[in-house]
Amino acid sequence: MNKFKRAYTKAKNLLQPHKNTLVLLFLAIIFFSFSIMLTYDSTHYLNYVAIFEGQLPTSSWDIVRGPVFPIIIRLSDIIFGKTGTGILICTFLFYLSFSFICYIICKDIAKHYNKPKRITAIVTAIIILNPLIFGYFHVMLTEFVAITVTMLNILLAYKWIFIDPKDKKTAISYLIYFIFITIFCWHLKQPYAIIVFAPLITALILSICKNHKRGNILYRVGTVLLSILFLIVSIFVWNNCILNLMQVDKTTNRDSSSMLGKQLLLTYQIPYESDNANQSIPVKKAIPIFASNFFSNPGKIIGTYLKNYCGLTSICKITSENQVDYIATSELDLLNTYENTSIGYATYQLKNNSLYAVEDINDNTLEYASNYSTPISHNIFTPIMKALRYPTNILFKLAMILCLPALIILIIVKAKTKTKKYDSLFYISITLLTTASLHLLISAAAALIIDRYAIEAFAPSILGILGTFTYVKLVRNTNKTKITTTRH
Repeated sequence: MNKFKRAYTKAKNLLQPHKNTLVLLFLAIIFFSFSIMLTYDSTHYLNYVAIFEGQLPTSSWDIVRGPVFPIIIRLSDIIFGKTGTGILICTFLFYLSFSFICYIICKDIAKHYNKPKRITAIVTAIIILNPLIFGYFHVMLTEFVAITVTMLNILLAYKWIFIDPKDKKTAISYLIYFIFITIFCWHLKQPYAIIVFAPLITALILSICKNHKRGNILYRVGTVLLSILFLIVSIFVWNNCILNLMQVDKTTNRDSSSMLGKQLLLTYQIPYESDNANQSIPVKKAIPIFASNFFSNPGKIIGTYLKNYCGLTSICKITSENQVDYIATSELDLLNTYENTSIGYATYQLKNNSLYAVEDINDNTLEYASNYSTPISHNIFTPIMKALRYPTNILFKLAMILCLPALIILIIVKAKTKTKKYDSLFYISITLLTTASLHLLISAAAALIIDRYAIEAFAPSILGILGTFTYVKLVRNTNKTKITTTRH
C-alpha cells in the first residue's frame, strides 16, 4: 500500500508541471474524435459564404440573415481550409475559450469550499463535457458562437462592475468591447442581443448600487446608450446601404420584423389579416393586435406564454405541421428533448455528417456543402456520450426550471442580509442567473420555443445555481456564527 502511495505521489509530482498541456491534449483528442455536422440551415449559411467568394450573385442574400456567421465560416475556410476538419479547428478554438471561461467562473465560486480544485474540476467537466453542449460545438450553426460569447459577456460584465471610470484606458477598452459585441451579436442572430444586454444592464445596476457617484453613473449609462446607438447605426447601414449596394430584394417579407410578427401571432393563436400570401406581418402591426387580445383575454395569452416557456425549456413537447411554425403542447416530457436531440446529439448518432435531404437544396449549394462532408466513424467515446444523453436532458430541464427561482432566492437573501463579505460571489451569481432567466423569459415571450434556442442559458444556469447555493450557505453560516457569538 505504501509503495502504491509513493508511486502515485511520484507520478503526480512528475505530471503536475504538464497538467495544463495534458488537459488540452485530452480535450483535443475527445473533440476531434467527432465530426462536424451540417444541417439544412448550415447550407443556407454556405450560400452566403459562396456570395463572398463570388460564386453566387450578391442579390441572392436572404435579408433575415446577418453577415457575422458567414464571415466566421469564410475566415475559417481561409485560415484552416475548406474542409470538415478546418471547421472543427474553428469550433475547437471557440470550445477552448468557452471551457476556459467556465473554469475561471467556477473557480471563483468554488474558492469558498474546502476542496476548491476538486469542485472546480468536477463542475467544469460536467459543463464542457456533457454531450449536449459538446455536441453543439460540432454543428455548423450559430449556437457554438453564441454559447461562447454568452459566457464571455457574463465574465466581462461581472469584471466591469468593479472598473473605475477614472482608469480611462481600461474604461474605454470595456466601452469599445460592449459596443463591438452588441453589433456582433445582433448581426450573428437578432435574438442574441439578449445575451449582451442582460449581463450588461445587470452589471450597470449593480455598479450604480455599489457606487452612486455621478462619474460612475454617467460612464455606466453612457456605455449602454452608446452600445444601443451604434447598434442602431449598424442596422441602418446594413439594411439601407450594404443590402442596397448588393441589390437585395427587401420586399420578400423575410425580414426579422415580419417573421417575428407572424410567429408571435400564430404561436399565441391570435387571428389577423395579412396583405401577403405567406401571412407575414411587421412587428409594429402585430404588437397592437397582440396587446388588444391580451387585455380582452389575458388568461389565454398567459396560458400560451407558460406553454411557450415549457416548450423552450423542453419540459413540454412541441409540435409543428410544417417544421417552420411551432406550437408548445401541455404534454410533459421529462426525459426527451426536441432539436437538442436531433441536432445537439447528431454527431453521436448518424452515419454521415449531413442533416439535410439532398433534394431540399440546390446543386450549387450541395456541391459547396460536399467540401465539408465526412463519414462518421464512431469511437470509444461514442457509447459514453450516448449513455449520458438522458442524464444530460434531465440536468438541462432542471437547470432551466431552477434558474429563475434561484435568482429570486438570491435577491431575497441579499436583501435580508447586511454582510458585504461575499458581494463578489453575489455579483457573479446574479449576473449568471439574470442572463439565463431573461434569455428564457424574453425568448418565450417572442414565441421562440424550440429548445435549441435555450442552449445559451444552460451553462450560466448551472453556474448561477451553484453560486446561489454557495452564497446562501455562506450567509447562513455567517449569521449562525454571529448569533453564537452574541449569545456568548
